[in-house]
Amino acid sequence: MSDPADSAPAAAAVPSRIELFMTVIRVVRWQTTLRWYVDSLGLAPLLVDTTHEFALLGAGGGRVGLQGVKEPQAPTSRARVRLVFQVADLDGERRRLIEHGIDVGEPVVNPAEGYREIRFQDPEGYSLRFFAWDDPARAGAFGGTSPSGSV
Repeated sequence: MSDPADSAPAAAAVPSRIELFMTVIRVVRWQTTLRWYVDSLGLAPLLVDTTHEFALLGAGGGRVGLQGVKEPQAPTSRARVRLVFQVADLDGERRRLIEHGIDVGEPVVNPAEGYREIRFQDPEGYSLRFFAWDDPARAGAFGGTSPSGSV
């Protein structure tokens, strides 16, 4: 008998409830790195928040987030990358993750930017976030759609 953890996951028969919204890279030299991604790679700035050292950059159909870190040393490799998924029903997804034994804290509210999120880690220790806009129409402002398919 094989261990279920060793078997390949089955392909989903229904559309995903979650959409990869962005991959966030945490950087020590935020301004320099931002200029490099915009000037050298040609990514389009969608949102630049210099106060919080965060930038959201359009990369074709995807998005890259650059988040400045204040630590004098570069963060570990696992702390440098974060996957951020957009979901339509944050509370429902939180319940589902908890039912699967995933350690998920209470939702974090960001009223200034208009969203709520939950934070957790994958089995390797990488940081993941699920978030939902307070106003789902905001997704269109950043070149995306809501996971349900509407803008």
